[in-house]
Amino acid sequence: MISHIAPAALALTLVFLPGAHAQTTAAANSRQAKVEQRIRDMYATLRISKAQDAAWNVFAQVMLDNAQAMEATVQQNGGDRSKLSAPQILDNYATISAQHAQNVEKLSAAFNVLYATLSPEQKHAADEMFRNSAQKRAEKHKQTK
Repeated sequence: MISHIAPAALALTLVFLPGAHAQTTAAANSRQAKVEQRIRDMYATLRISKAQDAAWNVFAQVMLDNAQAMEATVQQNGGDRSKLSAPQILDNYATISAQHAQNVEKLSAAFNVLYATLSPEQKHAADEMFRNSAQKRAEKHKQTK
């Protein structure tokens, strides 16, 4: 199962060194593990019931697919920048950003279906979880400035 990821931020922070395939594979495995842990955490936080499992499984699969799609996009567009021109680097960033936008649209659609099945208490937990996640990202962003 998978979790919510911040693909654009993740993609921009990835470091791809020439000849470092083992490092990138290890990093990809680590990111995959984080996504899977996030899914488990969300499942527990939301206290998904058996009746909600079908919608949850669709949502979780979208998260997994998104993580894999982003990984592939970053692998293709985040390589050795020492040989790229500024326009090529920006084009790569645009490709990564477009993938992120597609991923968020898919995730939102799947989550909307799941959200409709949640009890009021679960909806409250989901709302808080997403608010806190957005707030943490904003605070982290402020700290990096």
